[in-house]
Amino acid sequence: MKNLRDSLDIIDKDVEELILRVERSLEIVKDLILKEEFDIRLYGECKLIEEEADELEVSIDEKVINAIARYQPAAGDLRYLVKVQEISTDLERISDLCVGILKLLKAIVGTENKNITYLDKLSEKVNYIFKLYRLAFVQKNLDNTYLILGLDEEVDKIRDQCIALAQEKMAEDKNIILSGVNNIIIAQKFERIADIIENLAESYIYISKGIDIRHKTLEQDL
Repeated sequence: MKNLRDSLDIIDKDVEELILRVERSLEIVKDLILKEEFDIRLYGECKLIEEEADELEVSIDEKVINAIARYQPAAGDLRYLVKVQEISTDLERISDLCVGILKLLKAIVGTENKNITYLDKLSEKVNYIFKLYRLAFVQKNLDNTYLILGLDEEVDKIRDQCIALAQEKMAEDKNIILSGVNNIIIAQKFERIADIIENLAESYIYISKGIDIRHKTLEQDL
């Protein structure tokens, strides 16, 4: 790397690659929720992406440390480098959660009561929010990050509906306890993914504007 700009460009491309891998994991989860049978090939692909995400996270961390040590970047670039480490960690965590969802799904796919709640609706919403984040980062578009923050409550609402419906159905039929419990845990994992995407949006706002909006309400910031 000849200079700091080259180093930042390489790191940016690595983060974009990590974003694309994670987006693929979320798409696999959505597809398997809709399928009647568990596709072991897609499951294997998702596990491979998890390993690749781990490697990319480590690589990004190393490049960030080297860039800071070699170039002693000024405030704006330093802000980017510090936050991009958090971003790569958050993205890797989403890939972990996707594999966790598939492990739960594997136990109930093929059963009569696999999807007894609104997992398909929840998965679609989370996929949409992540695509907004990918576009925000790649196109450097702050509008999408604000939209992400506004959609957080919608995910919480669908999660609550999933949990309430699963509890209702388990009370009616004790034979669907496994499906019901797994539906609840999957819904909670999707909500956790949405929270992480919100963190990613907040990190991008900080990189772009130097404003830390964590622990503040959306109304205060907008």
